[in-house]
Amino acid sequence: MMKRVCLAWLLALALATPLASSITTRGQSLRGRVQRDRRNIRPNIILIMTDDQDVELGSLQVMNKTRRIMEDGGTSFTNAFVTTPMCCPSRSSMLTGKYVHNHNTYTNNENCSSPSWQVQHEPRSFAVYLNNTGYRTAFFGKYLNEYNGSYIPPGWREWVGLIKNSRFYNYTVCRNGYKEKHGADYAKDYFTDLITNDSINFFRTSKRMYPHRPVMMVISHAAPHGPEDSAPQYAEFFPNASQHITPSYNYAPNMDKHWIMQYTGPMKPIHMEFTNFLQRKRLQTLMSVDDSVEKIYNTLVDTGELDNTYIIYTADHGYHIGQFGLVKGKSMPYDFDIRVPFFVRGPNVEPGSRNNHLVLNIDLAPTILDIAGLDTPPDMDGKSILKLLEQEKTGNRFKPNRKPKVWRDTFLVERGKILRKKEDSTGSVSPAHTNSLPKYKKVQEACQQAEFQTACEQPGQKWHCVVDITGKWRMQKCKGSLKATSRKRARSLRLRSYDSREKECRCGERGYNRPEQRGGNTGTSHRPAASATGLASSTPVLLAHSQWSLRGRFTPWTCRRTTEQ
Repeated sequence: MMKRVCLAWLLALALATPLASSITTRGQSLRGRVQRDRRNIRPNIILIMTDDQDVELGSLQVMNKTRRIMEDGGTSFTNAFVTTPMCCPSRSSMLTGKYVHNHNTYTNNENCSSPSWQVQHEPRSFAVYLNNTGYRTAFFGKYLNEYNGSYIPPGWREWVGLIKNSRFYNYTVCRNGYKEKHGADYAKDYFTDLITNDSINFFRTSKRMYPHRPVMMVISHAAPHGPEDSAPQYAEFFPNASQHITPSYNYAPNMDKHWIMQYTGPMKPIHMEFTNFLQRKRLQTLMSVDDSVEKIYNTLVDTGELDNTYIIYTADHGYHIGQFGLVKGKSMPYDFDIRVPFFVRGPNVEPGSRNNHLVLNIDLAPTILDIAGLDTPPDMDGKSILKLLEQEKTGNRFKPNRKPKVWRDTFLVERGKILRKKEDSTGSVSPAHTNSLPKYKKVQEACQQAEFQTACEQPGQKWHCVVDITGKWRMQKCKGSLKATSRKRARSLRLRSYDSREKECRCGERGYNRPEQRGGNTGTSHRPAASATGLASSTPVLLAHSQWSLRGRFTPWTCRRTTEQ
C-alpha cells in the first residue's frame, strides 16, 4: 500500500513539474514581450517628406537605403497622388486633410501662411489633435513657402521651421520662437543634415526623459527643390544621369491637351542640356536624404522603438524636366507632377508588399490621427489608409466570399483659383470678360482699350500696346518723364475753357469706338459700354480725350459728368 502511495506521489510530481515549468516559461515570455513591445504605449509616428520629388523621372532609383528600409521593410503605394501639384497648397492639404477649395490656399503666395490661414485652418492641423492627446510633437524643416518665422504654429512642442522657401545654405530658421541664421559652412549649416541631427536629438531626449510618451515628428526636407545644392561628397555623382528621358520627354506640341501644351513647342538643344544638368543636381541632393532616412532608422533600432513606430515617406508633389517640352517645374495635371512616392512601415504592415489603391496627400492627416487612436474630424476630406495596411487574414471556411475593401476610384485635381466670370452692371455675365482666357487673349483684349492705343501720349500713361512681327499684341512700358507730362497735361486741362457754343455732347449717338485726335474738339459724343464702366447706360458722360482705364474707371483729368435738371 505504501509503495502505491509513494508511486502515486512521484507520478503526480513528475506530471506537475513540466506543467509548472511550462507555466513559468510562458509567463516569463509574456512579460518579456509586453515589456519589449510596450503595447500599453501608443505608437510613434515619423513623417519624412521631400520637396518636388518625382516618381516618373526615376529619382527613387538612386536612393538604395530608403528603398531597402521603406520599400523592402514596408508597403509601397503605387498609385499615390497629390490633389494640387504646388508646394504651399499641397502642404496645407497634408496638414489639414482638406482639398484646396476648402482651406483656400490656392497658390504659393495667395493665402499661404496668411492671417486667415493662421486663424481658420492652422489650429485644426493633425499636430494640434495629437498634441492635445499626449503626443510629443516636433517639426523640423520646410513648412510653408510664405512662413515668416514670427510665430510657432499651434500643436508643435518642438519647432525648427525654415523661414520662406527651400534653401540649403544661407537660410534662417525659427527655432522655438527665436530666429537662427545659418551660413555656408557644410559641417554646421547644410540644411538636410541640420534637421536630421535635430530630429534624432529630439527623439533620443524624449525617450530618455519621457519613456512612456509617444513621439510624432515631421522631417520636411528641402531636397530636391532648387537651388539643388548637394553635399560636397556627392557633387560629382551621376555624371550620365538619364532617368528623366521618359517617353513624354520633349514630346511637343500636344494639341489634345490644354492650351499651354498646345503652344509649347519642342526644346532647343541648350534646354535639353540644361535638363540633363538639372537631373544630376537633383539626384545629388537626394543622396543626403537617403543618408537621413538611414540615420533615423538606426536611431529607432538603437532605442528599441522600431517595432512600435510608423514611418511614412512621401513628397509634396512631383516634377517635370523636359516632359511635353516643359523645361522644368510642376503644377501641371499630369502624372509626372501629381504622382508621388508613398511608403509606410510600422506595426502590422506587411514588409515588401505593394498596394494599388488610390491614396492622396489629403489622407495623411486622417491616417496619422487613426494611428494615434483618434477619429477623423468631419471637416477633413481625406480618409485613413490604415485599413488598407491590414494584412489579409485566413478566410473563414463558412464565409469563403469576403467583401472587398471599399475605396475611392476617382479624386479631384485642382490648381489656382476657382474660375469666376465677371458680371456687367446689369448682372448678366459677359463671356468676353472671363479670367479663364489664356494670357495672349487677355493682352489682346486689353489692347482694345483706348488708354493703351496711344504711344505714351496720355497723362499718367504707363503702358501702351504694339504689334510685333508675328502679328501678336504686346504691352510695353512707357519710358521718359511721365510725371512731368502728366502735370503739364493737367494744367492745360484746368486752364482750358469749354465754350457752350461748341458742339454739344449727344450721348445717345452710336458708332463711336475710338478716341478723337488730340488736336480736335474736346466735346465728343460717346456712350461707354456698361460692362466696361459700371455706369448705367443712361448716364451721360463728357469725355475730354475718350480715355479709359483697364479697371473700368476714368483716369484723372479725362472726363466730367453732366448735371441734368
